[in-house]
Amino acid sequence: MREYQIDDYIEELKEIEAMETLTTLKNEYVENKTSPSPTCWGSLPDEEFVPSFQSIEKVPSGVYEMTWNRDAQKHTLKKQPFKTDELYQLPSYEIMDILRDIKNFWDRKEKYKEYNFIHKRGILMYGEPGCGKSGIIQLIAKDLIEQDGIILNIKDGEDVEYFIDFITTFRKIEPNRPLIVLLEDIDSIAGENNHSTSKLLNILDGVKQIEGVVYIATTNYPEKLQDRITNRPSRFDRRYKVELPNDEIREAYINHKLNDEDLKGVDVNMWVERTKGMSLSHLKEVVISVIVMGRTFEETMDNLEGMKKAPNIKGSGTVGFGR
Repeated sequence: MREYQIDDYIEELKEIEAMETLTTLKNEYVENKTSPSPTCWGSLPDEEFVPSFQSIEKVPSGVYEMTWNRDAQKHTLKKQPFKTDELYQLPSYEIMDILRDIKNFWDRKEKYKEYNFIHKRGILMYGEPGCGKSGIIQLIAKDLIEQDGIILNIKDGEDVEYFIDFITTFRKIEPNRPLIVLLEDIDSIAGENNHSTSKLLNILDGVKQIEGVVYIATTNYPEKLQDRITNRPSRFDRRYKVELPNDEIREAYINHKLNDEDLKGVDVNMWVERTKGMSLSHLKEVVISVIVMGRTFEETMDNLEGMKKAPNIKGSGTVGFGR
């Protein structure tokens, strides 16, 4: 009876061990299917090697954001979607001059070196919301991507930290890659009393300077920026006020967006006259509302002109609906 109990106990332990082994194998299988595995060796100093993922000589051209990858415990570049098929260069002085200045900058790399200047450029664009600053940036980015360049997008103070920690590594891997650093709404990153300001200034013309880069910043509120940003050529060498689109630009935008069939039923001259003083964002809504949504031009204009008035809710001050 005692021997039978011992044998039975041993068989039970074997079953438990077998189940644990199956569970381990299953977990390993699931992990291998959902997590990438190293496929090659990375070389470390002193003839030490580490399992690594497939390596590439350079990242594909495009727009990227810097992130912190917790699994890899490293900063990484995350490619962002960028649509270029609808971009159109409007007949704007700002657009043409900025594109010309940047092209000239890339072409004169050796001149910078000859006179012992760091090969970098800074451009600050300011103006009312919807005037086309983002569209200009898209055109600049499109041109650089066609030249096999990289665009890094810095959105906030955390991205400034990532840039400081990561850019030296980036330049060691790709020392000559054309690079644009975007600082849209720079007033939110480096406004008055913002703790990121000094770090950003250190990037622009301090010890963290790098070669082969154009910094492009935008703001709707230049008054929030300090003189050490707006009036310091070593940080932003060119400053552009992006104005509301004039008659020529509005007409070009309308003719570009509408097809031949649309234009047969549209009085372009009247549209241009009635949209005087409006931004490109307003023009976009005119096209969407009338051509895409099928509303009348008059109804659309009444709506847009009414939006100039700030919304005002009168009532008892209580929160809720139907009161």
